[in-house]
Amino acid sequence: MSRRRNPERGVVLVAAVTALALMSVLALGLAETTVLDERLAEKSLAALQAAALARSGVAVAAVVLAETGAAGAPDTLGAPWAVDVGRQPLGPGWVEVHVEDEARKLDLNAPGLADAEPRLLALLGLDPGLVDALMDWTDADDVPRPRGAERDWYLAQTPPRVPRNAPFASVGELALVRGIDAAALARLRPYVTVAGEHAVNPNTASREVLLAVVQDAAAVDRLLAARGRRPLAAEDIAALLPGTTDSVRLALTPRGQHYVVRAVGGVGAVRRTVEATVSGPAGVESEVVAWRTVDG
Repeated sequence: MSRRRNPERGVVLVAAVTALALMSVLALGLAETTVLDERLAEKSLAALQAAALARSGVAVAAVVLAETGAAGAPDTLGAPWAVDVGRQPLGPGWVEVHVEDEARKLDLNAPGLADAEPRLLALLGLDPGLVDALMDWTDADDVPRPRGAERDWYLAQTPPRVPRNAPFASVGELALVRGIDAAALARLRPYVTVAGEHAVNPNTASREVLLAVVQDAAAVDRLLAARGRRPLAAEDIAALLPGTTDSVRLALTPRGQHYVVRAVGGVGAVRRTVEATVSGPAGVESEVVAWRTVDG
């Protein structure tokens, strides 16, 4: 005997199968969302940990700088803060710290070093006439120098801008100055600073910077050779530069006042980098005076 199919049962079966399939899709979606949320949470935690590691690197550097300053020793390329110890494991990840004294560079805001600026530009293969534009950008008047530019010129540019008429706030600001393009800025960046150094340290400065200040290749060679044997104190510098002018002697110092700390923290594949400027004159407690996140 044949049985008659109940159409209602078929409808119920289809509905049940459809509901089961829908529940499976929802369950799979929920599982994927949960995994994604977990991954995002892990990445967020790693980012926080990496940032904390980078900050700890800055803190350690400030302590080392303070200890060096308390000892009163000259700043040299072999100082504890200057030694590159590479990547160090710490907590959940690692940290790398690199420190440079700003006195190895020529400070564009230092009146006592202004005469060395055109010489440094020439040594770097740049136009010494750019000094006019640098000075016009920072001076308080609106009278342009022969190779410079003032307010009217800058307002006519696209986009318009106005000169600071005050000391440079950062090296990157040089890109706003007439005649300073990306290539010129890249060439200048390793050799100049605006941190507030009044003199250059012959223990750490490059040959180009020393030549711009001392103006005597033989004397610079003596300084470079001597610093390879021992740290140069103030009396050593004076002895190696007999017959130099007072202005040159005042433009040289065995110890700077500002340091740039670059610290990178890493956890897994996540990296966080911070740069800080530390003020640490001899005999004064080190202090972080500027801070910026480079990435992340």
